[in-house]
Amino acid sequence: MNLFKLGLLLCIIAQILCVVTPMQSQALTLDECVSLALKNNPDLQKQRLGLKLADQDVVEQKAQNFGRLDLVSSYTHYSLPRTLTPMTPATIATAGTGTIPTTEDLFFSGLVYEVPLFTGFARTRAVEIAALQREMAAATLKLNREQLIYNVRTLYVNILSQMTQKEAQEGYVRALIHLHDKIAREFEVGTRAKIDLLKARADLQNARARVEQLEGNIVILKAGLAALLGVDKLDTLEKLPPSERSEVVLQDKPAGDLDTLERLRAARLAVEKNAKQAEKTRSGFYPQLVLNTSYGWNYGPNDSTNPDSGDWENQEVWQVGLSMKWTVFDFGTNRARVRKAKNMERQSRYELARTRLEIQRALQEAVAKINTAVSSYHSAREELALTRETEKIEQVRYDKGAADINDLLYAKARRQLAKSSLIEASYNYTSARFYLDYLLEKGENR
Repeated sequence: MNLFKLGLLLCIIAQILCVVTPMQSQALTLDECVSLALKNNPDLQKQRLGLKLADQDVVEQKAQNFGRLDLVSSYTHYSLPRTLTPMTPATIATAGTGTIPTTEDLFFSGLVYEVPLFTGFARTRAVEIAALQREMAAATLKLNREQLIYNVRTLYVNILSQMTQKEAQEGYVRALIHLHDKIAREFEVGTRAKIDLLKARADLQNARARVEQLEGNIVILKAGLAALLGVDKLDTLEKLPPSERSEVVLQDKPAGDLDTLERLRAARLAVEKNAKQAEKTRSGFYPQLVLNTSYGWNYGPNDSTNPDSGDWENQEVWQVGLSMKWTVFDFGTNRARVRKAKNMERQSRYELARTRLEIQRALQEAVAKINTAVSSYHSAREELALTRETEKIEQVRYDKGAADINDLLYAKARRQLAKSSLIEASYNYTSARFYLDYLLEKGENR
């Protein structure tokens, strides 16, 4: 019975400890890092606001086509009395001068509506330009998302590469420590020369310095990744699963495939926008027609010459008018604007051609990097196997006194260099694949 109570008590304590003890933070995966960056990155959030601003600009430009309605009020003091509304002689004769309100202090309150009827298609082009700018903002946001994903993945891979190389270097340091201690013991008994001990110690210090260098690189890279993720501190990163390393052959991509890329689409939109801007500048050659309407009341106190002096009077007043403005000569100002807009359109067309060529060049570069990384990986793997055998042979030769310490240390250094090259080639392949995905704008779909 006592054993049963003791067991029950231990189970309760274990459950309490499981609840109270905080869970250790799990390692961040690559996908989690990408999600954090897309959610928290300040630059991307600013780009999202840019898209909202572009949407509001479209709404603003469309709203301007409907004109504006203003509530207005004014006060004017005259040196001589005025009627509240313009009057013809016939109206004055019919009403009689004594019954007509007159004032020196005239007030007006009412509504004024003004709408452009014809602007030489300037308003139409303004709406079209705003719509194109909104599409450009959306394309820019998509490109910035792809750029952010690529940057996060590259930093993530570089951190893992440095960490793996650091682990390998620490193993190399432990091996050198073992060798150094062995030589030190043999030196004490007089079977090894002091020069062997000094050389082993020098290589050990150099290997330790390399570990510190890798540690510094990791700190710097983690700080950069944390900034992209919008976090203060970066948790442990989870290692990537192994993947098959295969070469890539770049097929001739049809023009239609390239045209689907947002980078080219943004360049085409810039051409269209500048073309619309050039058309908008031509509106200065056309007349501008505006409709003006107003409705309100004129009111004020009768002046001292009026029989009803001091009494406040008001009269309704409204008017509708059309105004036209046609600039016939501006000393070449508008023609200069048209030429400037045309040149900007040409510039954007050249930029479109340059962007297309740059994408083609970058695709070839990405494929070359992938294939180079595959070749380097296979070469480094074979070199590592050979240097391991060489190290074993040199160790046996050194133990038997058939070789000096230089041969053994050189063999160990070659083996460590081959291992570092293998690690670097492995992660370079992953980075190159991410670069190709970035160019093809497939990073967000991976």
